[in-house]
Amino acid sequence: MNIEEQTVRIVFASIPGYGHTYPLMPLALACADAGHEVVIATGSPMLDGLPLPTFDAWGDSYPTLGDVEAETARRHPGADGMDFGVAMFVDVAGREYAHRLIDEFGSNRPDLVIAEPTCAGALAAASVRDVPAAVFSIGTSWEPFGAAIYRDVPQYLGSFWSDRGRAVPPTADLARAYVNPVPPSWSGLDDPPWSTLPVRTTGFSHGAAPVPAWLATPRGGPCAYVTLGTVAFGAVDALRRAIVETAAAGVDVLVSIGPDGDPTALGDLPESVYLERFVAQEQVLPLVDLVVHHGGTGTTLGALAVGAPQVIMPQGADQFRNAARLVEVGAGLVVPNEAPDGAMQAAVTGILQGNAEREVAHRFAAEIATMPAPAEVVGTLERLATT
Repeated sequence: MNIEEQTVRIVFASIPGYGHTYPLMPLALACADAGHEVVIATGSPMLDGLPLPTFDAWGDSYPTLGDVEAETARRHPGADGMDFGVAMFVDVAGREYAHRLIDEFGSNRPDLVIAEPTCAGALAAASVRDVPAAVFSIGTSWEPFGAAIYRDVPQYLGSFWSDRGRAVPPTADLARAYVNPVPPSWSGLDDPPWSTLPVRTTGFSHGAAPVPAWLATPRGGPCAYVTLGTVAFGAVDALRRAIVETAAAGVDVLVSIGPDGDPTALGDLPESVYLERFVAQEQVLPLVDLVVHHGGTGTTLGALAVGAPQVIMPQGADQFRNAARLVEVGAGLVVPNEAPDGAMQAAVTGILQGNAEREVAHRFAAEIATMPAPAEVVGTLERLATT
């Protein structure tokens, strides 16, 4: 049977968060459209809320990510920063995923596992069951967090191999490819230990509100999209400041406050501000002149893909690194939370009145357009699964 005629079973695995699961979905859907059997291994609130079958890899031990954080704090009372994140994703969540997926893969073996980097437990389970695997990047760089996660896999997950009389494999043997939507001119300075398989960044917003009618019609002035993502680290004051000062620059403002956001917490806002909980970001971005956001990878790459300049207000995680890189390449500006009043308005005004950041963003858009679409990557995944 030719590879093109062979149906393979592919498990996409992710921590159950929008920024972890949604980036995988365009490629997962492309694999399903090609006729393959695709399952998403994740947890609540993603279970049964996606257009593909799901498997509960999270279990009942930790109903929410907040419960995982609480358990991490209990096990690692002195950990903070990146050490806390590694302990959370490898020791706590990683153990849970490895336990459940090793059992699942034993009774219902997939042909290929594709996991986002923080889902180390899924890669451990694939390795224990000798299933080929690939990693799908959900960040704009491998260092330092990705490297730290896999440096500590032997410490936290080594028993899954040793209990079976096997040595923990080196990181390079945990996967066959690194599926990367980041354009080469953005990164490439901190390569992961796997061969890179490029894929074009593609948005996914299942269950989002339709594009507002006012945004889809011609307007007399510029428009900005403002968001602090689906995990805003409680930064209500930062979001309100970004909204008010962006509007003060004479800009219509579309705000996404997140699916669990509370619009009343922002107080009274200018008439030129339009609030939504959750928008189809990939449909909104081509319609705006500027993106003001937290620096999450999905929004950063999405804005670059349409050639929109950006102003980033980093709040946590890898957002500070993304913000620094944005300034370094010249595609936008950064306004930290501690910046003086008026800094956001000045940044928005400067970008809208100039061309430098927009020209750089357009160059990135052209580069991203040359990267293979998800459907064009499926054939390579088939070969990983069948050879």
